[in-house]
Amino acid sequence: MTHKELISEMAQRLGLSQSKVSDLLDATVCELNEKLSENTQIFIPHFGVFETRKRSERISVNPQTQQRYLVPPSIVATFKPASGIKEQLKTMEEDGK
Repeated sequence: MTHKELISEMAQRLGLSQSKVSDLLDATVCELNEKLSENTQIFIPHFGVFETRKRSERISVNPQTQQRYLVPPSIVATFKPASGIKEQLKTMEEDGK
């Protein structure tokens, strides 16, 4: 689904204009980015949890040259889906979809 398709679907569902939904979605994404940059966990009921985690430094290997190199530690954003979403995905997997 593209950004444009998401806005269109949400506008229909909410009975709002596409420009209003676009503004709301942009503000939501901006707020998510801001809170993640502040290392704040974001819990959205029935959807999941966004949070940041620190990845430790590690040694990696270039598959072409077999040369080893050190990957520095980094902060990454993670998402853990809610149990309801996990169950839906599990059902889809079992149904072969």
